[in-house]
Amino acid sequence: MQVLDHIWRDMANTYPTLVGEFVLDKSRLRSFVECRGIHALCVDMVAAGKHLDRCLANGEYKLSGLPLTKRYSGRVVIPKFLRGLYLLVFDEGGTLKGDYDVQAVFFLRQILFVARKASLPCSESNVQKEVLEFALVDLELPLPERFWEETAPRYEDVEKNFSGFPESSLYLSRIADEACPIKRARLSTFLMNLDKVSKLITSTLGPYRFSEWRFRHGPGAVSERSGREFNKYCWTNWSDRLENAFPIADCGFHNYGSWADTAADSRVGSRDPSSRLISVPKTFTRPRLIAAEPSENQWCQQNIWHYFSKRSQDTWIGNSLLFRDQRRNQDLCVRGSRTGSYATVDLSAASDRVSCHLVGQYFAANPPLVLALQASRTRFLEQNINPLVDAKLELRKFSTMGSACTFPVQSLIFLGICLASVATTRRLQVGPKNIKFLAEDVAVFGDDLIIPNDSRELLFEALELLQFKVNAGKSFWTGLFRESCGVDAMGGVNVTPAYWRSPNNGDPESIASTVEVANNFERRFLVHTARYLASTIPDGVIPKVSMDSGVCGLKSFARPDPPPLKRWNSDLQRTEARVGLLISKQRRTPITNDSAYLQYFTERPLPSTPWKSGVPQRPKTLRRFGWVPLDDIII
Repeated sequence: MQVLDHIWRDMANTYPTLVGEFVLDKSRLRSFVECRGIHALCVDMVAAGKHLDRCLANGEYKLSGLPLTKRYSGRVVIPKFLRGLYLLVFDEGGTLKGDYDVQAVFFLRQILFVARKASLPCSESNVQKEVLEFALVDLELPLPERFWEETAPRYEDVEKNFSGFPESSLYLSRIADEACPIKRARLSTFLMNLDKVSKLITSTLGPYRFSEWRFRHGPGAVSERSGREFNKYCWTNWSDRLENAFPIADCGFHNYGSWADTAADSRVGSRDPSSRLISVPKTFTRPRLIAAEPSENQWCQQNIWHYFSKRSQDTWIGNSLLFRDQRRNQDLCVRGSRTGSYATVDLSAASDRVSCHLVGQYFAANPPLVLALQASRTRFLEQNINPLVDAKLELRKFSTMGSACTFPVQSLIFLGICLASVATTRRLQVGPKNIKFLAEDVAVFGDDLIIPNDSRELLFEALELLQFKVNAGKSFWTGLFRESCGVDAMGGVNVTPAYWRSPNNGDPESIASTVEVANNFERRFLVHTARYLASTIPDGVIPKVSMDSGVCGLKSFARPDPPPLKRWNSDLQRTEARVGLLISKQRRTPITNDSAYLQYFTERPLPSTPWKSGVPQRPKTLRRFGWVPLDDIII
């Protein structure tokens, strides 16, 4: 509530004539929060904000019956709460003004969404509900072919099981059930084009050979329930399926001698492992479910991920899809809000709806890749969160959040679906030249899709055919509002709010979070709010720095005062200042066997780096004082 009070102060600087309205709004909100508690900020206000976004896209404010949206009067449709700002965007009848105030749009969304991403744990019942939904979504998918269970499949098995989208009985039967003959014909053409596009993308990626790409461990948790001594580089299991595509002697050791010593001692099992379902905070009402993968599967998945990432970046695929860069989506989102020519599409539980059948059909033209995906896929999942769900599930989906293959596989599939939809709508021949041209008009990042508006209707039909579900609440194709990859845009202007996360409790992690939040408010010129958040950090803990500074500190558009403690470093010929710093420190438990060599060759430290082997523990943020160049603080 203190943060909201200071946001109102910033709003008063922009709209001094509305100060009286803001006083009433603050009073209304305080009374509402006293009745509803934190639920009012994290749920009710967010729901009102989502309704506002939909009204902006539709060009008209309509009654919703949601809390905080009670109409002002029988004649005035817009809400009583924040009426002054609403009237700068809509007229009294609810119609979007031709000269709407985009700054008022920003402030409306800032107030309503301020606690949208609050780092607060959701209730146990909501966690269990999410696990039940996870299991039910999986049951909606078709059973995987026997190919996905085999221990040692071959190239011929790929060709035998996956003959292409136009011959898939699963999708053909769904088309046959469609009542509208025009839609049936359109979807049939789409399947033929998707088959060609998938083959073109697969051939562009090129052949997959594990020896050409890096093996490594990911940063996340693994399914093995071991303590601080658990060594990811010392294998305790390597399934027969994994051995078929990734021989442990070649993929799991730094040389054959180390492998021979391990094999002689029979220290490595060969069972089919399970992933472990864990819940992590996402929003106040919903957690994020992640499956911690077995360490050996994760090791090989990272090799496939490196292949996908590098080959996409080096080819025309990178025009639409870059796995580590969202700017393409963000730029098209802003452009789409200005011109109305692009639709931004979001999917519900996208990663949980990618079927094994779809993956096999899509990548069938590259059998070595399909065999690698089959081998590194974790078939079983264990959970102890919801007693109403089986403790061990045999998954129908291709993979879960937690697998390194999930993000690149779904992104490439959605890219193919978007390109095939545009080609079908525009009746273009599917070939390298046309597809490369269309790739400039499409952007994909995970389940955030951007596609030309003329192809949106077919895209929705195609996604439904392939058993995906469009999130209508976060997809926009009308009016001037768009949302994609963390950017919200209205009429070509970025109206993304800053989000409050959690109160500062004095811990280094909490201080780092508060600094980040304060800087986000500062970037949006909400200076009173930024200064209030900065005031919750004791003086001297964090320096005040220029906006372009690379030093971790409280940023400001105004030139900050230099720190009081300075010195001249004659060795480096520069002026330095002593400031408080937040540093990340990671301890390593020593390794007592030769797996340290594998760790060294995997991490590839520079010769000048003071490197140590060992089992890395969870990084900790610590407060320290240190000397940094004065020019890095004040730019």
